[in-house]
Amino acid sequence: MTVTRTTSCSRGSLPDGGQPPRRQATSLGPDRSNPAAMDHARSSRIAALALTLAAGAAACTASESEVRPDPDTIFFPTSVAVAPDDSVAFVVSGNSDLTYDSGTVQVVDLAAVEQTVTAWKSSRAVPAGCATVVENPETLACDEAEYLIDDAGVRIGNFATAVGMQELGAGRLRLLVPVRGDPSVTWMDWDPSTRKLGCSTASGFALCDDDHRLVQIRDDDSLPSLPAEPYGIYVDSTAGFAVVTHFVNGTVSLIDSPADGTPMVSDAVQVGTLSGLSSVAGRKPGADNLVYVQSRADDRVFVMTVARTALREPFLVGSGFFFQNGVGSGQSTGGVGEDSRGLVFRDDGDRALTVNRTPPALSVIDTSLSPTGVPYNRLVGSTDICRQATSLVAVDTGAGERVYVTCYAEGELYVVDPRGGGRVEATALVGRGPISSAAAASRRLLLVTNFVDASVAVVDLDPTSPFAYRVVMRIGGRS
Repeated sequence: MTVTRTTSCSRGSLPDGGQPPRRQATSLGPDRSNPAAMDHARSSRIAALALTLAAGAAACTASESEVRPDPDTIFFPTSVAVAPDDSVAFVVSGNSDLTYDSGTVQVVDLAAVEQTVTAWKSSRAVPAGCATVVENPETLACDEAEYLIDDAGVRIGNFATAVGMQELGAGRLRLLVPVRGDPSVTWMDWDPSTRKLGCSTASGFALCDDDHRLVQIRDDDSLPSLPAEPYGIYVDSTAGFAVVTHFVNGTVSLIDSPADGTPMVSDAVQVGTLSGLSSVAGRKPGADNLVYVQSRADDRVFVMTVARTALREPFLVGSGFFFQNGVGSGQSTGGVGEDSRGLVFRDDGDRALTVNRTPPALSVIDTSLSPTGVPYNRLVGSTDICRQATSLVAVDTGAGERVYVTCYAEGELYVVDPRGGGRVEATALVGRGPISSAAAASRRLLLVTNFVDASVAVVDLDPTSPFAYRVVMRIGGRS
């Protein structure tokens, strides 16, 4: 199926006639200070915006080069993922003010980042393209062009939200990126030998072609298209599938992604709620993986499995749900856990960590299997955290496991020791609108994408360092 994409002239106007400010968050961004009040209207706004741009395309005088993104610029970054060998990081820019004709996926050289951080920490060396942040002298601010691999990135649709990573073997990777503006899931392959992403036959910062955009279930025009606003994604490299949530309804989509084949949307089902869905994660990669799906406005976590038969494509099977009653500070009064925005599994699938916004809490859930083979799914601990949490990462870099929670409203990173009852060990200011994070554990670094700042903060995770849990470097950034 071919989908026509429009090219915006200048910076694009919103349907109400206003102009979105450059480098500022707009109502079409992926996460706002009051998302519940606007999420139901977002799909219609995006559709209206697309029609507005299409209607004005004939009168547009801007050339393609004038609206093409700068390959050396990070803008409205919404997600980041680190390669399994910690060699590179992939940063998704959402183009959320429509300055350009597309979003991007760019590649950060983590060896270069670590080299700069090490020299900065040991001798205060300031390389070319960097400067000390005046108001925060322990942080080095650097031009992103110095750390983005030349000609490695690609261009994608607008309002991309997340990035899932599939291991294909021999260091090769497949990235799958939900794009809300189309809607679609765009996929691209990473070749470590050339150090380039590929998603078209064109060369050099190319726009991913239609063959790399998943928009139709089973590629069959008689079946429905991908549901509106794809948002979160989980990839099981072992079993060769990806699960995508949708932000404005209770639909989950399944992508069949064989390592030696072409990805395809094979199924889409309603999980039993009309509330939008957010994060998704798998308990344990492999044939018997249980996939957990969180909701934005429902206090339930939905559990699903992927079924495979010889007669049809893989499909989703519901495996029930469990309530998050008692999460957070409302535990003693029967509080619930709603508006969930992060989920990771630890201990070979026997423990899950989740973040919720209502009330603000980091929770530990026992997901070990009972004698009947069914997970217990029982709350065993909860810690109060910041408002409007957006993501979490759990990693051990030498002092035991720590959980890192990005806090959109406060611009902070919460560092939580989950052992025992759990406690907040430290907080750090990372930038405006931190929305996602990823750890390079072997390098003891955490990357945090700041949506409003258009930057990637680099946090020191070395527990022996005097800069532990602080931002030692900021890549990119706008005032």
